[in-house]
Amino acid sequence: MTLAEFQHLIDARGSDLSAWPDELRVAAQRLLAAEPAARARLEAGERLDNLIARGLRAQPAARDAAVGRVLARLPRELPRQRRFALSWPTALLDVDLAPSRLRLATLAGVACLGVILGLFAPDVDARDAHFVVASSAEPDLAAVFEPEPLTGVRP
Repeated sequence: MTLAEFQHLIDARGSDLSAWPDELRVAAQRLLAAEPAARARLEAGERLDNLIARGLRAQPAARDAAVGRVLARLPRELPRQRRFALSWPTALLDVDLAPSRLRLATLAGVACLGVILGLFAPDVDARDAHFVVASSAEPDLAAVFEPEPLTGVRP
């Protein structure tokens, strides 16, 4: 048995040699008699096994103490939560928008289309022969009309 195999067996089976199979235990005892490094690794394995055993024995008491601390804090009132500076986002949380989502999406789409057409549509000039600008009583209101394609009649 090599030192690496011995370390692997300590990691896999623990440091208690009496729990090992007979042929492995005999080979390990021969290695322990010949190698001081094997004895050091067995002592490190024993320390690790003792730490694990002590942790397992102490776990229920520590867990019970933690559960007791949590349960002691439960009946108390929760601390006051910090409020958001604007009040309208919290008011929107109470509104159920599920029935009108499609309508809102359509409205947003049409608004975006209007903005895009307003920004990137071709400019219409009043001197253009194909378009007539009709104005109402107020000079800032104007509608652009195209003549009818078949008759050429203008509104």
